[in-house]
Amino acid sequence: MVKNIIFDLGNVIINYNQDKIARNFAKSEEEVKYVFDEIFNAPEWAMQDLGNITIEGAIENINRRNNYKYEDLTTNFLSEWFKLQEINRDIVDIAKSLKSNGYNIFVLSNMANSTYQFFKNDDFFSLCNGIIISAEEHVKKPDERIYRILLDRYNLVAEECLFIDDDLNGENYNTANRIGIKGRRIIPNSSEDVKKLLEENKVKF
Repeated sequence: MVKNIIFDLGNVIINYNQDKIARNFAKSEEEVKYVFDEIFNAPEWAMQDLGNITIEGAIENINRRNNYKYEDLTTNFLSEWFKLQEINRDIVDIAKSLKSNGYNIFVLSNMANSTYQFFKNDDFFSLCNGIIISAEEHVKKPDERIYRILLDRYNLVAEECLFIDDDLNGENYNTANRIGIKGRRIIPNSSEDVKKLLEENKVKF
Protein backbone atom coordinates (compact mmCIF):
# COMPACT_ATOMS: atom_id res chain seq x y z
CA MET A 1 0.00 0.00 0.00
CA VAL A 2 1.32 3.42 -0.96
CA LYS A 3 1.60 5.84 1.96
CA ASN A 4 4.24 8.27 0.69
CA ILE A 5 4.30 10.29 -2.52
CA ILE A 6 7.74 11.49 -3.62
CA PHE A 7 7.81 14.36 -6.10
CA ASP A 8 10.65 15.42 -8.36
CA LEU A 9 10.64 19.21 -8.85
CA GLY A 10 11.85 20.02 -12.38
CA ASN A 11 9.11 19.38 -14.95
CA VAL A 12 6.83 18.00 -12.25
CA ILE A 13 6.22 20.70 -9.67
CA ILE A 14 8.24 23.36 -11.51
CA ASN A 15 7.97 23.88 -15.27
CA TYR A 16 11.57 23.62 -16.48
CA ASN A 17 11.45 24.43 -20.20
CA GLN A 18 15.09 24.85 -21.18
CA ASP A 19 14.41 26.11 -24.69
CA LYS A 20 11.95 28.75 -23.50
CA ILE A 21 14.32 29.87 -20.75
CA ALA A 22 17.29 30.06 -23.13
CA ARG A 23 15.36 32.17 -25.62
CA ASN A 24 14.47 34.67 -22.92
CA PHE A 25 18.16 35.54 -22.67
CA ALA A 26 19.60 34.74 -26.10
CA LYS A 27 19.38 37.22 -28.97
CA SER A 28 20.24 34.78 -31.76
CA GLU A 29 20.27 31.09 -32.57
CA GLU A 30 24.01 31.13 -32.01
CA GLU A 31 23.44 32.39 -28.48
CA VAL A 32 20.77 29.75 -27.89
CA LYS A 33 23.30 27.11 -28.94
CA TYR A 34 25.87 28.66 -26.62
CA VAL A 35 23.46 28.47 -23.68
CA PHE A 36 22.85 24.77 -24.31
CA ASP A 37 26.44 23.80 -25.14
CA GLU A 38 28.32 25.94 -22.64
CA ILE A 39 25.86 26.33 -19.76
CA PHE A 40 23.10 23.68 -19.58
CA ASN A 41 25.42 20.89 -20.76
CA ALA A 42 28.60 22.18 -19.12
CA PRO A 43 30.22 20.48 -16.09
CA GLU A 44 29.34 23.48 -13.94
CA TRP A 45 25.62 22.76 -14.30
CA ALA A 46 25.99 19.37 -12.64
CA MET A 47 28.43 20.84 -10.12
CA GLN A 48 25.76 23.32 -9.01
CA ASP A 49 23.27 20.48 -8.58
CA LEU A 50 25.85 18.78 -6.39
CA GLY A 51 26.47 21.91 -4.36
CA ASN A 52 30.12 21.86 -5.39
CA ILE A 53 30.32 25.31 -6.98
CA THR A 54 28.65 28.69 -6.48
CA ILE A 55 26.94 30.69 -9.21
CA GLU A 56 29.91 33.07 -9.17
CA GLY A 57 32.35 30.21 -9.56
CA ALA A 58 30.35 28.73 -12.43
CA ILE A 59 30.20 32.10 -14.19
CA GLU A 60 33.95 32.57 -13.92
CA ASN A 61 34.74 29.02 -15.08
CA ILE A 62 32.47 29.21 -18.11
CA ASN A 63 33.59 32.68 -19.13
CA ARG A 64 37.26 31.80 -18.79
CA ARG A 65 36.83 28.57 -20.76
CA ASN A 66 35.16 30.51 -23.58
CA ASN A 67 37.62 33.42 -23.55
CA TYR A 68 34.86 35.66 -22.14
CA LYS A 69 32.77 35.37 -25.30
CA TYR A 70 29.16 36.18 -24.35
CA GLU A 71 30.37 37.25 -20.92
CA ASP A 72 27.23 39.28 -20.18
CA LEU A 73 24.95 36.51 -21.42
CA THR A 74 26.67 33.97 -19.19
CA THR A 75 26.51 36.23 -16.14
CA ASN A 76 22.91 37.27 -16.65
CA PHE A 77 21.73 33.77 -17.47
CA LEU A 78 23.27 32.02 -14.48
CA SER A 79 22.18 34.78 -12.11
CA GLU A 80 18.58 34.97 -13.27
CA TRP A 81 17.45 31.91 -15.25
CA PHE A 82 15.68 30.11 -12.38
CA LYS A 83 13.39 33.09 -11.83
CA LEU A 84 11.70 32.39 -15.17
CA GLN A 85 10.39 28.99 -14.12
CA GLU A 86 6.75 28.67 -13.12
CA ILE A 87 5.06 26.43 -10.58
CA ASN A 88 2.64 23.88 -12.06
CA ARG A 89 -0.31 24.85 -9.86
CA ASP A 90 -2.49 22.03 -11.18
CA ILE A 91 0.03 19.48 -9.90
CA VAL A 92 0.37 21.36 -6.60
CA ASP A 93 -3.42 21.06 -6.28
CA ILE A 94 -3.06 17.30 -6.68
CA ALA A 95 -0.43 17.29 -3.93
CA LYS A 96 -2.80 19.24 -1.66
CA SER A 97 -5.53 16.69 -2.32
CA LEU A 98 -3.13 13.84 -1.57
CA LYS A 99 -2.15 15.49 1.69
CA SER A 100 -5.79 15.93 2.71
CA ASN A 101 -6.34 12.22 2.02
CA GLY A 102 -3.62 11.26 4.49
CA TYR A 103 -0.63 10.68 2.25
CA ASN A 104 2.80 11.94 3.21
CA ILE A 105 4.45 14.26 0.67
CA PHE A 106 8.18 14.27 -0.02
CA VAL A 107 10.56 15.91 -2.47
CA LEU A 108 13.58 14.25 -4.05
CA SER A 109 15.17 16.54 -6.62
CA ASN A 110 18.41 17.40 -8.36
CA MET A 111 18.61 21.15 -7.86
CA ALA A 112 21.14 23.90 -7.23
CA ASN A 113 21.00 25.76 -3.93
CA SER A 114 20.19 29.05 -5.64
CA THR A 115 17.14 27.58 -7.37
CA TYR A 116 15.84 25.90 -4.23
CA GLN A 117 16.32 29.06 -2.18
CA PHE A 118 14.26 30.96 -4.75
CA PHE A 119 11.33 28.53 -4.57
CA LYS A 120 11.44 27.14 -1.04
CA ASN A 121 8.84 29.52 0.40
CA ASP A 122 6.20 28.50 -2.11
CA ASP A 123 3.05 26.99 -0.59
CA PHE A 124 3.87 23.60 -2.09
CA PHE A 125 6.80 23.08 0.26
CA SER A 126 4.63 23.62 3.32
CA LEU A 127 2.87 20.38 2.34
CA CYS A 128 6.05 18.37 2.54
CA ASN A 129 6.94 15.93 5.28
CA GLY A 130 10.52 15.90 4.03
CA ILE A 131 12.68 17.48 1.35
CA ILE A 132 15.89 16.14 -0.16
CA ILE A 133 17.77 18.49 -2.50
CA SER A 134 20.90 17.21 -4.25
CA ALA A 135 22.96 20.35 -3.65
CA GLU A 136 22.43 20.02 0.09
CA GLU A 137 23.43 16.33 0.11
CA HIS A 138 26.27 16.54 -2.45
CA VAL A 139 24.87 13.55 -4.32
CA LYS A 140 22.29 13.48 -7.11
CA LYS A 141 19.93 11.14 -8.88
CA PRO A 142 20.28 8.51 -10.23
CA ASP A 143 22.88 7.67 -7.56
CA GLU A 144 21.23 5.19 -5.22
CA ARG A 145 22.70 6.98 -2.19
CA ILE A 146 20.32 9.93 -2.46
CA TYR A 147 17.31 7.60 -2.41
CA ARG A 148 18.73 5.88 0.66
CA ILE A 149 19.18 9.26 2.34
CA LEU A 150 15.47 9.96 1.84
CA LEU A 151 14.36 6.56 3.10
CA ASP A 152 16.68 6.54 6.10
CA ARG A 153 16.19 10.15 7.18
CA TYR A 154 12.41 9.89 7.23
CA ASN A 155 12.14 6.20 8.21
CA LEU A 156 10.31 5.28 5.03
CA VAL A 157 9.61 1.79 3.70
CA ALA A 158 10.55 1.73 0.01
CA GLU A 159 7.57 -0.41 -0.99
CA GLU A 160 5.21 2.17 0.56
CA CYS A 161 6.57 4.97 -1.65
CA LEU A 162 5.52 6.19 -5.11
CA PHE A 163 8.03 8.30 -7.03
CA ILE A 164 6.84 10.87 -9.61
CA ASP A 165 9.66 11.89 -11.98
CA ASP A 166 9.90 13.00 -15.62
CA ASP A 167 13.36 11.59 -16.30
CA LEU A 168 13.59 10.95 -20.04
CA ASN A 169 16.47 8.46 -19.82
CA GLY A 170 14.76 6.30 -17.22
CA GLU A 171 17.75 6.21 -14.89
CA ASN A 172 16.06 8.00 -11.99
CA TYR A 173 12.99 5.81 -11.71
CA ASN A 174 14.94 2.67 -12.63
CA THR A 175 17.08 3.23 -9.55
CA ALA A 176 13.95 3.89 -7.50
CA ASN A 177 12.28 0.72 -8.80
CA ARG A 178 15.40 -1.36 -8.15
CA ILE A 179 15.31 -0.55 -4.44
CA GLY A 180 11.57 -1.13 -4.16
CA ILE A 181 10.09 2.33 -4.74
CA LYS A 182 7.14 2.31 -7.15
CA GLY A 183 6.85 4.70 -10.08
CA ARG A 184 7.42 5.32 -13.75
CA ARG A 185 8.27 8.26 -15.96
CA ILE A 186 5.53 10.84 -16.30
CA ILE A 187 4.99 13.18 -19.23
CA PRO A 188 6.76 16.44 -18.26
CA ASN A 189 4.46 18.98 -16.57
CA SER A 190 1.38 16.83 -17.18
CA SER A 191 -1.14 16.83 -14.34
CA GLU A 192 -3.21 14.29 -16.29
CA ASP A 193 -0.34 11.82 -16.39
CA VAL A 194 0.32 12.38 -12.67
CA LYS A 195 -3.33 11.48 -12.04
CA LYS A 196 -3.00 8.43 -14.26
CA LEU A 197 0.07 7.23 -12.35
CA LEU A 198 -1.75 7.69 -9.04
CA GLU A 199 -4.73 5.72 -10.34
CA GLU A 200 -2.42 2.94 -11.57
CA ASN A 201 -1.13 2.61 -8.02
CA LYS A 202 -4.57 2.87 -6.37
CA VAL A 203 -3.73 6.19 -4.73
CA LYS A 204 -6.74 8.32 -3.81
CA PHE A 205 -6.55 12.02 -4.63
